[in-house]
Amino acid sequence: MYKILALDLDGTLLDPNHEVSKTNIENISKLMDKGVKIILVSGREPSSIAPIGRKLGLKDCLVGFNGAIITDYTGEKVIYEQNIDSEVTKEIIEICMEKDIYNVVFIRNKLYVSNKDDDRFKLFEKYTTTEIEEVENLYEFLDKSNLWESVGKILQSGDNEILTMFKEKNLSIYRDDITAEFSLPFFLEVYNSGASKGHAMAKIGETYGIDRDEIIAIGDGENDISMIEYAGVGIAMENGLDIVKKNADFITLSNSEDGVSYAIKKYWGE
Repeated sequence: MYKILALDLDGTLLDPNHEVSKTNIENISKLMDKGVKIILVSGREPSSIAPIGRKLGLKDCLVGFNGAIITDYTGEKVIYEQNIDSEVTKEIIEICMEKDIYNVVFIRNKLYVSNKDDDRFKLFEKYTTTEIEEVENLYEFLDKSNLWESVGKILQSGDNEILTMFKEKNLSIYRDDITAEFSLPFFLEVYNSGASKGHAMAKIGETYGIDRDEIIAIGDGENDISMIEYAGVGIAMENGLDIVKKNADFITLSNSEDGVSYAIKKYWGE
């Protein structure tokens, strides 16, 4: 029997209204009764993942920042983290400011932005429950606060075409130091190249003594591919990106059709 179900949140477990459906709650509860560990694996910060875990009654660890941080179920106790190189962070923030690319900076459970009136911020804020601090200038704030070494993730919010061009032309020079992946078409997420959802699941499997063949992972975004490839069974959502579907063993229903529950029933039965 499969012993771990790793779930992405936005576009996967959460419906288009950013809620966990009653059907998904019920089927996840049945899995837990069978002894299956449910691991929430997201690009979000831990404090934004933990409330969803509480709603599901989860007591296992959480994975945030696309694998760059692992915490206990409260989202407060850090088990593992791998931040972005400080010099790389400085250069990326500088380039973004020059090119008017909107950034959200993640430091554990704290988020920082420079202009909450920007439409690109409004696009982002509905995807977090964590309080976001506004600063006048991100570069100056991080510099004066001596926080360069503490940045776990940088999220760029905006038009997909602009962000894709930025990724290819500007971020590609840092390919040895960072991973830059789209979690949603309008969110480009940057984190340490040594971190990934797949790497995090390998660490968790090792901790619990569970083999990769006993893990099922479900996701929809580019940042989910590593765990979909790592797991014994990798599942893509119908609403997922084509590249995710190409790397999956199975394609389940969309997040508006309780695709997680459909997959649970397929692999664990009623």
